[in-house]
Parts: sequence; C-alpha cells; structure tokens
Amino acid sequence: MDVKNLFLGSLSETINITLIILVLMIVIEFLVLKYEKQLLKFFSKNKFWSYPLASFFGIIPGCIGTFAMDTFYMAGLLGFGGLMSTMIATSGDESFIMISMMMAGEISFNSVILLLVSLFILGIFGGLLTNYLKKKFKISVSKKCEVVNHHKKEFSLKHFLKEHIFHHIIKKHIWKLFLWIFVAIFLIGFVSEFIDVSSVFANTNPFFLLLIAGLVGLLPISGPNTFLLVLFSKSLIPFSVLLTNSIIQDGHGLLPIIGFSVDDAIKLKIINFFFGMIVGTVLILIGF
Repeated sequence: MDVKNLFLGSLSETINITLIILVLMIVIEFLVLKYEKQLLKFFSKNKFWSYPLASFFGIIPGCIGTFAMDTFYMAGLLGFGGLMSTMIATSGDESFIMISMMMAGEISFNSVILLLVSLFILGIFGGLLTNYLKKKFKISVSKKCEVVNHHKKEFSLKHFLKEHIFHHIIKKHIWKLFLWIFVAIFLIGFVSEFIDVSSVFANTNPFFLLLIAGLVGLLPISGPNTFLLVLFSKSLIPFSVLLTNSIIQDGHGLLPIIGFSVDDAIKLKIINFFFGMIVGTVLILIGF
C-alpha cells in the first residue's frame, strides 16, 4: 500500500472540494446578509408562508440561513413549527460539501437535487406537523426575547471582509471542514485497502445503518456527518440513510437555540429524530 500517494490524493481532492466550498460560502453569506431586512418584513406579515420560506432557508448551504431563522424565532417572528421546518431542511455545512462533490463529479446532480427537494418538502410538512402536535398536546415553548440586541453593524465591504469572510467563514468553518473532509476521504481510502468496504456495507442491516445515521445526526456539529456523504458518494450507503441523517442533523444551526432555551432545543431534536427515522424506515421498506 502506497500511503504517500493515498495521502497526496486525499489532500488534492480535499483542497479542490474546500476551495469550491469557500466560494459558495462567501456568495451565500453575502446574499442572506444583504436581504435580511426584507426577510424580517416578510415574516412579520406572512405567517402561513413562513413554513415554505423557513424550509427554503434551511436548504441554503451552511449555517447563515439557519442562524437567520434562529434569530427570527427568538424574536418571536417565527413559530416553533416554522423553526422545525428549518431544522429538518438544513444540512449545515454538509450541503456545501455535497454541492462541491457534485461539481467535482463525485456525486450525481440528480442525487443532490433529489435530496434538496426532499428536504424542502419534508421541512414544510414536518413544520406543519410539529405545529399540529404542539397545539394537540399543548407543548410549551419559550417566549420571545423581550430585548433582542443584535449589535448590527453597517453593511460595508470592510466589515463583510473582516467579520464575515475572515472571522466567520475562514476562522470558524473552512479549516474545520478541510480537516473533516480530508480525514473522511483518507480513512475510507485507507480502510478500503485492507477490507472490502462495499461488501461490509452491503451485508450490514440497513436499519442498523439508519440508526447510526440518526444518532450521528443528533450531534450539534457538522463534521461527523461528512463520513456519510463520502460513503454515499462511493455507493456504500443508500439514499434513505443519507436523507435520514440530513433530516435529523442541523449542523451548527441548533447552537443558538441551545443558548436561548435548552428545553426548546431538546424538544426540537426529539421530534426531528423520530420524524427522520420514520421517513428513513418507510424509504427502506419500499427499497429506496
């Protein structure tokens, strides 16, 4: 086994994927920040459409769209069901990785579109279902913040370059994504040299894989979910397992809610977990 070539190959693949992610993150960060005031105005006047819009912001790659919805929830502009729409639809930074892998030819365009469309639709349905359950079982949630102090600075190029690109994207995200992607690609390539990985996963009970994907999705971070994306790109796990993980995981999107209300965060994850596991189980049973 040539470890050096495996290392260099994994490094090259990781750099290509990370550079694509960096460009996508900058563009999306700019667009969401630029039109945040328009979004606030829309949410305050259109309660019903908050579900599809919250779900749409969930499928936006990265955490910025989800953080925006967290802020709206804490300010009382978005309901608990709407927040659930976002949490179901979001895949955090894994969306960036998935899209970059698609652009690199490692995941098919159809698979990416199918996943994003599925998450968007399931986000709307899950949000409406959550709102129904909240009313049916009188689930209590935290009240909005009485004082919402965002310390918003003027939207300027200097501020955007320093705070959003350097301090947020580069210092908080890119280097972590780079490490997780590299470790996932290298480890799976390394293990494949000694074990017939495809045979192992083919002989593993799909419901066990589903449970593992769901449990990994419970973690309020993005990195570990990268392994599932790499496995899917190599056709080692079915779409149902990847979708279940994508439904349950929130990337870093749940962290502001944990800070706001641990009780709300726990309720979100419980409903999210069972919703994702039910969807995944149904898909496995129909052979998807």
